[in-house]
Amino acid sequence: MKYIKSILVTLLLTVTLISCKEDNPVTPEPIDPAEGLTKVGEHSFSEIKAEVYTDAAIEVGYCKFYVKLTKLSDNSLITSASVKLKTLMDMGTMKHSSPLENISGTDAINSLFPSAAVFIMSGMWEITIEVENSGEFTIPLEVAPSSNVKKVNGSDNKTYFVTLINPMDPKVGLNDFEISIHTKESMMLFPAVEDVNVTMEPSMPSMGHGSPNNVNPVHQADGHYLGKVNFTMTGDWLIDLYLSKTDSLLVTSFNITL
Repeated sequence: MKYIKSILVTLLLTVTLISCKEDNPVTPEPIDPAEGLTKVGEHSFSEIKAEVYTDAAIEVGYCKFYVKLTKLSDNSLITSASVKLKTLMDMGTMKHSSPLENISGTDAINSLFPSAAVFIMSGMWEITIEVENSGEFTIPLEVAPSSNVKKVNGSDNKTYFVTLINPMDPKVGLNDFEISIHTKESMMLFPAVEDVNVTMEPSMPSMGHGSPNNVNPVHQADGHYLGKVNFTMTGDWLIDLYLSKTDSLLVTSFNITL
């Protein structure tokens, strides 16, 4: 009898515990939209905190930035604001900016405000984040060297910057091939170029052959050109690019190793 009574008490306690758990469900922790990104700086204004992240190494070339805004009063995310990115390299005797991409509108994308810069040379840079109605702050960044940006002088006497964006992790087979093209109007203004015809010729100089089924890059938006490049084997590849406008011809190339 005592054994049966002990079992009944155990069952009653178990049911009670289960009931308590059901009445008080555990609220899952909210997912941080910046999870997996690398923070490069932050600043607190009077009412909000701004945090700046990137998703890759900061080097010469195309670099994405993401700004997360949080209300200091309740730690909630702000998803509607005007956020702008600016860049500056102070070389002592002269200063210059770089090609920039800022989102239009005021709505965050996945709770973050994205932007991008094309760093055209290595060294110490400053990025400034401007949050409308709150202020701005500056972050120093060291930009590592790379061969992802080519400076080209066109036959129209203008300076162009051709930037390799993809593939950054090339594989044998068909790969997305993406470049951006900007021109220099002044030391502070580098607008996107959207009217270029691009012909691409991949080759493997050490083996004396090219590859079939390539798709020439065509303009998508904001100076970005997208195509396909086919790597038929591992090794060192040369991508020759011929970029023509009505009044100019540009020729450059990128080396890609698989």
